[in-house]
Amino acid sequence: MAALRYDQRHRFDAGLEYDSVTPPPVPPTGPMKKGRIVNIIRLDLKNKTVDQKIALGINHKTSMTGNANYPTAKREPTDAAFDAAQDGLEASNSAVDAAETIWKAAILDRNNKEVAWDLAITARASNCESMTPGDRAKLQTTGLPLRPAPTPVGIPDAPIDLLATPSKFQGQLDIRWKPIRGATSYVVERMVHGGPGTWAQIKLLSQSKFADTGLVSGTTYAYRVRALAAAGEGPWSDETVRMAP
Repeated sequence: MAALRYDQRHRFDAGLEYDSVTPPPVPPTGPMKKGRIVNIIRLDLKNKTVDQKIALGINHKTSMTGNANYPTAKREPTDAAFDAAQDGLEASNSAVDAAETIWKAAILDRNNKEVAWDLAITARASNCESMTPGDRAKLQTTGLPLRPAPTPVGIPDAPIDLLATPSKFQGQLDIRWKPIRGATSYVVERMVHGGPGTWAQIKLLSQSKFADTGLVSGTTYAYRVRALAAAGEGPWSDETVRMAP
């Protein structure tokens, strides 16, 4: 094995590697020499893949074989030098393809093993919970993360953003408000605004919106709503007032 050479005066940005006996070739810098500017032939190398460049090189070599327009002695680089560049790119590309195949197989194997691990850890977690159901202190000793302990919900807040919106149907108002966390249902009351009447319950529902139908067109109504939860009833919301269409 040839001795490795250190401390060569090469830079990383020149595409060179440490400890190589023969440094890789460095692309020329500065302006191209006269005669190397391509005006008619359109190589478009920056937009070609390596495979496309290899195919281009093969086609060029085939086309130049026995081509009397371009005598062998005058070709630059020489046929031998171009063949070396072509063969080098093909060999390196094949090595990359082989490595990529191995890499893809390794990724697939890891993905399959990850699925198997997910099943195993889920089964283990289920097993631990079945042996000590609901015992957070013991489950804490498994080294597995626990869900946050549920916090009791107290008396719900008063609903906000209560709105009554005229519907496109005569005698109907669309009522909605912002949902309250922990609420199991809502009580809605209605009264004729400015009249002698009193509040009357018209709805008990779990959603935070409904359509109030059968109203007298041209009559103004007031609405209020409160939330119900396991801990009890919350306070009434602010009123909203709207005339039925």
